[in-house]
Amino acid sequence: MIDLKEVVKSYPNGVHAINHLDLHIDQGEFVYIIGQTGSGKSTLIRLLNGEIVPDRGEVIVEGVDVGKLKHSKVPEYRRKIGCIFQDYRLLPKLTVYENIAFALEVIGMPKREIKKRVREILEMVDLKEKERSYPDELSGGQQQRVTIGRAIANHPSLLIADEPTGNLDPEKSMEIVELLERINEKYGTTILMVTHDQVLVDKKKKRTVMLERGFMVYDSMSGGYASTIKVADE
Repeated sequence: MIDLKEVVKSYPNGVHAINHLDLHIDQGEFVYIIGQTGSGKSTLIRLLNGEIVPDRGEVIVEGVDVGKLKHSKVPEYRRKIGCIFQDYRLLPKLTVYENIAFALEVIGMPKREIKKRVREILEMVDLKEKERSYPDELSGGQQQRVTIGRAIANHPSLLIADEPTGNLDPEKSMEIVELLERINEKYGTTILMVTHDQVLVDKKKKRTVMLERGFMVYDSMSGGYASTIKVADE
């Protein structure tokens, strides 16, 4: 599903954001990506969604070499990926129903199919009674559920959740992770969840990958902490 091979990414200010990263994630896995601020988590997301390209190495997602995509092909590629953000990014003048439907309208899905799919999603995220509500009428947890619903509308094979519980209390955070688990189990969606919430990671045990200064220093699947860290290129 995802293969990163010796990936290196630096920025013009000299920051080595990703250093010699090798990472394989199978279809249907649920993986936590953890690490302190500046560890490379955001850069990893940007590499996976085609926003930036690696300086060296390969970023392969479902057989697509993302770093070699033509600019015109990036939007088509991104339709295979759902993204969830900490700040929700809902359209404030659209209802819950309309926010989810919008993701399907932009890809040209017929109205009848949109209606059916949105109903399915509203049931999945437990917001059927809120379909006519606007974002500012919802709690933070409900807004995040709408964001998740919109992100899975097009049946993405990969769902990237960037600090999806960052603005939520522990109870609502747990509800969001349980919803992501249901999506993972029902649809077989591969889920990458970036988080700082160590309590949540400890309670909802999944494969956990830790980044530090752009290096992968821990992977629970491969036995734990790396014994050495390579020196970043000059």
